Amino acid sequence: MKYDFAIIGSGIIGLTLAYKLKQKFNNSKILILEKEPNSVSHGSGRNSGVIHSGIYYEPRSLRANLCVAGAKELKEYIKSKKLWINECGKILIPTSDDSNSNLNNLYERGQKNGVSINKIKKDEVEKIEPYVNCQFDCALHIPFTSVADPKEVSKSLIDDLVKLDVEIKYNSKVLKIENNQILTKENNFEAGHIFNCAGLFADEIAKNSNLEFRYSFLPFKGKYWKIKNKEFRLNHLIYPIPDLRYPFLGLHSSHNRNGDFYIGPSSTPVFGREQYESFIGDNIKETINLMFNFSKKIILNENKLRTLALQEISLLTKQGFYNQIKKMFKNLKANDLELSNTKVGIRSQIFDPQSKNLVNDFVIINQKQTTHVLNAISPAWSASFAFADHLIKEANL
Repeated sequence: MKYDFAIIGSGIIGLTLAYKLKQKFNNSKILILEKEPNSVSHGSGRNSGVIHSGIYYEPRSLRANLCVAGAKELKEYIKSKKLWINECGKILIPTSDDSNSNLNNLYERGQKNGVSINKIKKDEVEKIEPYVNCQFDCALHIPFTSVADPKEVSKSLIDDLVKLDVEIKYNSKVLKIENNQILTKENNFEAGHIFNCAGLFADEIAKNSNLEFRYSFLPFKGKYWKIKNKEFRLNHLIYPIPDLRYPFLGLHSSHNRNGDFYIGPSSTPVFGREQYESFIGDNIKETINLMFNFSKKIILNENKLRTLALQEISLLTKQGFYNQIKKMFKNLKANDLELSNTKVGIRSQIFDPQSKNLVNDFVIINQKQTTHVLNAISPAWSASFAFADHLIKEANL
């Protein structure tokens, strides 16, 4: 059977893409291939659920444009389906002199991106957030930022797609693409246009499909610590003013629909694609390659990766982590922290050897009748609906 469209990966990008394709091509036959037994084993199910506003990203970049538009559409979808959402807003606070010097730059960037953003005084922050340690005179408040349940959103989209006769095949690991054929271990599938939205494995599938590109894959693990102190409460998401040289947002608060509070994530180099519990991957060749690549970049301090690695080493112990977060939070003790074994994710990040930097934007490459998504980093979940529209446009459909 030939399909009009085939999508590799049933994460949030794959699901919203199928949803948007069905809206545009109502009678099309669509197939989604997923190597796992479900759609939420990796990035989309391990996401914090934060719906970002678009404040952080370089104006006119893909991340900025798609996040601002996509986050609004994601909210509309969630509300139309009566799914859980907490429109708590976000407060960004400076945690150092360097961080404080970036506040106005971030404020101006947010305004350029069309984000509603306010400056608030230290005493106002501490009035509305008694557990927050605001060391400097001013902070930023973003009312739009919200939290939703990523697994619930994925389930709702899957239910919609099933009703629209979209076929989802689980336990179907894709090996490569040849012309208009997708090769898996068991079967081959033919499609008019193929979208590679395989997340942590998108670059591997692209290489196996003879796509030529200069980027290398560098995964980072993010771990969170749960707050055991039941008296600890936050009314907003609390983030630091980040170092905009990195594609990471720094340690920040996170919460879920059950009222559990977490702080994280780390940004630790990891030597495997799905190593949620360890640092060493099952693929020995890839592990050695990643160790070599990370070591070389750390030694040469490319994109300040040595600086980042040294910062991350200090976060590996509970006391080291506590020493860092007490710059942001007060009335917390080290013993209030418990390392979460379930709230762990791996960031699918690529590195550009030409600029010697971690790639700080989405990367999409067309190859004949295939579109490869190679760098769907944060805020891909927030941006997903607009991201899907952009993929359809990039594929010239």
